[in-house]
Amino acid sequence: MNLIKINLLPYREILEQKQKKRFQLVMAGGVIAGGVAAFLIWGALAALVANQESRNEELNAGIKELDAQIVKVRELQAQKQSFLERKQKVEELDNKRFEGARIVDTVNQLVPEGAYLTAIQNIGGSDATISNTYTLVGKAISDNKVAMFMTALPSTGVFDIPKLDSINKTDNGQEFKVTANLLEQKKLAATQSSISAETTTTSASAPAASATTE
Repeated sequence: MNLIKINLLPYREILEQKQKKRFQLVMAGGVIAGGVAAFLIWGALAALVANQESRNEELNAGIKELDAQIVKVRELQAQKQSFLERKQKVEELDNKRFEGARIVDTVNQLVPEGAYLTAIQNIGGSDATISNTYTLVGKAISDNKVAMFMTALPSTGVFDIPKLDSINKTDNGQEFKVTANLLEQKKLAATQSSISAETTTTSASAPAASATTE
């Protein structure tokens, strides 16, 4: 006699429970995996941020150091400029002293016999600068001596052609006032070179002339 087996257990409920447990396990694994991935990503981002902040601090420190060096360089440049200005003023004073002595020596050699200078004044300048215009005041026994002095003045290569400002008769002769401008530096250098060349040529030709005469 064959018996028919009938399963009276709630298999559908058991199957649903198994599927539910399996789903819960999968969800739990996904949540855990997601959490681990999020933690790793957060750790990587935190490391990048910390690295960037460290680099920013280094850059800020370097910028501050460069700013300090720039300030020092500017201070050194200001000191250098001040030194150069003082040096230039000293050189200008030296040149002025040399120029004044040269003018006095040159003019004294030009004054003819019977005339003399009483003053040499620089006009048109200030306390810091000296102009190129000079006034020469003197006395002479006659107008001819004044004319000789004015004619000889440009031949020195120091002064340009002078101008007679005034001439007045006095008990001792004539009192005159002459204005003259200094030659420009380039023109003065060329004139001095020309005078030196003429002097050298004259000195070199003198022995030859003597030899020819003998």
